[in-house]
Amino acid sequence: MGSKTIRIGVDVGGTNTDICAIDETSGALMVYKLPSSLYDQSEAVVSGVKVIADENHFTGEEVSRFMHGTTVATNAILEGRGAKTALITTGGFRDLLEIGRQKRPDLYNLQADKVKTLISRDCRFEISERINYEGNIVRNFDEDELIRIVEAMKAEDVKAAAVMLLNAYLNPENERRIKKILEEKCPDVFLTISSDLSKQFREYERLCGTVINSFVGPEVRKYMDNLKSTLKSIGVENTYINHSNGGLMSIDESMRYPVKTALSGPAAGVVGAQYITELINEKDLITVDIGGTSTDISLVVDGRFEASDEKTISGYPVRIPSIDISTIGAGGGSIAWIDSGGILKVGPQSAGASPGPACYKQGGEEATITDARVVLGHLNNQVLLGGRLPIEAALSEAAIKRLADRINMDLMETARGIISISNSNIIKEIKNVTVAKGYNPSEFCLVAFGGSGPLHAAELIDEMMIKKALIPKTPGLLAAYGLLTENMRRDFVQTNVMEVSAQCRDILEKQFALLEKEADAWFDEEKIDPEKRSREYFLDMRYKGQNHEIRVPIEKSIISSAEEIRKEFTSAYERLYSFSSDDAVQIVNFGLSAIGDIIYPVIHEEAYDGEDSRKAKTGSRKVYEGNGAYSDYDLYDREKLRNGNVVYGPAIVEQMDSTTIILKGQKATVDQYLNMMIERV
Repeated sequence: MGSKTIRIGVDVGGTNTDICAIDETSGALMVYKLPSSLYDQSEAVVSGVKVIADENHFTGEEVSRFMHGTTVATNAILEGRGAKTALITTGGFRDLLEIGRQKRPDLYNLQADKVKTLISRDCRFEISERINYEGNIVRNFDEDELIRIVEAMKAEDVKAAAVMLLNAYLNPENERRIKKILEEKCPDVFLTISSDLSKQFREYERLCGTVINSFVGPEVRKYMDNLKSTLKSIGVENTYINHSNGGLMSIDESMRYPVKTALSGPAAGVVGAQYITELINEKDLITVDIGGTSTDISLVVDGRFEASDEKTISGYPVRIPSIDISTIGAGGGSIAWIDSGGILKVGPQSAGASPGPACYKQGGEEATITDARVVLGHLNNQVLLGGRLPIEAALSEAAIKRLADRINMDLMETARGIISISNSNIIKEIKNVTVAKGYNPSEFCLVAFGGSGPLHAAELIDEMMIKKALIPKTPGLLAAYGLLTENMRRDFVQTNVMEVSAQCRDILEKQFALLEKEADAWFDEEKIDPEKRSREYFLDMRYKGQNHEIRVPIEKSIISSAEEIRKEFTSAYERLYSFSSDDAVQIVNFGLSAIGDIIYPVIHEEAYDGEDSRKAKTGSRKVYEGNGAYSDYDLYDREKLRNGNVVYGPAIVEQMDSTTIILKGQKATVDQYLNMMIERV
């Protein structure tokens, strides 16, 4: 194929590893899907890359860029599997990690356990230093005191260290002095200082992010080193890791800041959805990514995904730039169960990749959403993944029958109940990210992807009265495809609480100028061509006296205009809360997103082939509709559907990475990029 023409995106999920490769010259897309490897994600990653390279006759030396979405950091946090870590903090703040915000995990459950403290008290050390609220050093620390702490850390045999000093977000000098000494005295200890990770206030959240970064750091570094060397052995060198903000970072940066890779896979899916819909001028989206383990829901408004720095990972609040994604335990592998009151429930527990749904014949015995789909006739009851995954329908029936017997229900009605409950869970969360934020979901296009997304899409828009749902060309691999569309990205945020007034113009210009200087240094460090650099600006704002702020995107042209900034805040606030006030407005955080190396896949438009879709029809299958009734659903091969083809429901469209249901009274139209748009007839 020539030199350096192949770009590869790999997304690792809890159940499957998805791989997309594209020829940058011709635009040819190559896809592959395989089960994730449980103990070392890189095994499935490298195995899949080898398969897709062999099948499409290219070598590692021809790969111009390898992009990876990983769950290594997320899994380590969720499982509490990290390195023994020490904390060095300002005197008097040793127990902040346990005190937190003094809020119970569950307001109405007095027995609920608090999250496990990641650092034991004997590994939390105080140092006598103080920086005041203006960023001035009131007391420098004594280096002899730090040396004594270092000796205690060595005695505890810690493998990682976190440094969080009060008000270091305003002045990092003391943290940097500690960092220099620790790097000299403990070169093998993974080290994070809070001012490198976040320059925002709220010490507890900054502390949690710093601690988590160090806690998972050694394991993530080990994985990244292994991945980097293994890929290099097959000729792949330019490796990038997906950031939770929807951009790429170098693999070396990901090793320094592994907490930034949490939620990286779901973020790639949102970016992919944004890209493919921009081509057809759809700019208001509800993205619904339903995989094997979870459902991730996000919004894109006017072509721009919603972002947030406030995330909670396994009970720990962290402040990392990320796409605002809401996650619930509702995937194809989600387990159906009966609660103590005899009520049928679905999720959040999942059968995962192993043993998986009962029909996978890998030892799973509990009924899952996938098993219900097999029983109802929605899924092929013999093979999935293009014939690579044999299915045993009798095992699905047996698993659901055990549930049905416990609640004295019919087998088929129990299967329908499982689907209905899972859809209700998803709809509830869609309303949380739309209605609760002042948006009408019926005015959006629902983009359904992940291996299970297209199975739910028609049902979701039917129940929610949403006008249309888009099913991408490769829905089960959209997160991997999204990686192909991503650019290098880094967010720079600085807390500087100030009132919006006519007198603040100079401060506004000065603060953004400082962020632009940081962004330029990052552009230079990453060797990004000046012509391939862009910036997006935002402010976190609130009314004076409030405790929480909202994010307001702004154009560079108004960054020095207090009046225009207030107008943007008022507009955003009214949308969220149907209310605004004449009270004073405060800026809390200044933000800039630096975006570089702007590249996109080559996508060719397909020639129009007409509405007739009969050439893609492969047969029919009986599907249970409820109350003892069955309907014949026409079956179609997605690979044979062309631009302009229309499929009328009831129908099922099958492809290697997913299955799409089209209900009676709906139609699916194939567009010039081979996406399908489901609408009511």
